[in-house]
Amino acid sequence: MALSLGVRKGSRISVGDHYVDVKAMVPPNLVVIMVDDGPEMVISDQSKTDILPNVSVFSGVGAAESGNRLAFEAPRSVTIRRLP
Repeated sequence: MALSLGVRKGSRISVGDHYVDVKAMVPPNLVVIMVDDGPEMVISDQSKTDILPNVSVFSGVGAAESGNRLAFEAPRSVTIRRLP
């Protein structure tokens, strides 16, 4: 089961000991992210993208006012949380 979080440009998410920064939103279903200051990755709703060992992500369309969503699939031992 995936953990789905609503995101906007500038959102930051902790995935274990790593950080995922949302760099851009491309409506209706693309999200551009960067993991640990690495290269930018375009995440879509068409397929899962492996961003870390045993961690994959895909996007989803959120409500118009709340932006898009990122759905993370990872082992339960990996803590995923939104950062302020």
